[in-house]
Amino acid sequence: MKHILGPNSKSTLTNVREGDSQPNAVDLRLDKVFKIKTDVFQISNEEKKHRGTDYEILPGKDGYFFLEPGSYEVVMENIINVGEGEAGWVITRSTLNRNGCFLTSGLYDSGYHGAMAGVLHVCIGPARIKKGTRVGQYLSFDAESLKLYDGDYGIGKEHDKKYGV
Repeated sequence: MKHILGPNSKSTLTNVREGDSQPNAVDLRLDKVFKIKTDVFQISNEEKKHRGTDYEILPGKDGYFFLEPGSYEVVMENIINVGEGEAGWVITRSTLNRNGCFLTSGLYDSGYHGAMAGVLHVCIGPARIKKGTRVGQYLSFDAESLKLYDGDYGIGKEHDKKYGV
């Protein structure tokens, strides 16, 4: 592993607050929450039909998101730029794990630049999570890159609009 904030990292991460740097990772803070639609998801090698989201869940006046059991698309406060020869992934902070809330996310490939997002699975009972709370940790590592990321999830007009980038 390699620390994204270390002197040898080619990657960058925005909006890192004091106290977010941990010994081997960087904490990620919750910014936005969206309810995932229950439409049919369809995927093949030729096409993807995403479920999408129904609506954005806004925090209450006290700053907390109230989340019933289910799955939610979540967006972190951070924008990442993954350097060539590096990759990473997001893991759930242990306090959420111990309380039946799990964050899943795909691999952040070399060359990816954009929002950090994933799915928060609230499994046991309702959860109240305050906006800006540290919910995940980004782990970075050296990776042999045969090419740079060229997918359709990073920075773009629709992406920027939805995630406020």
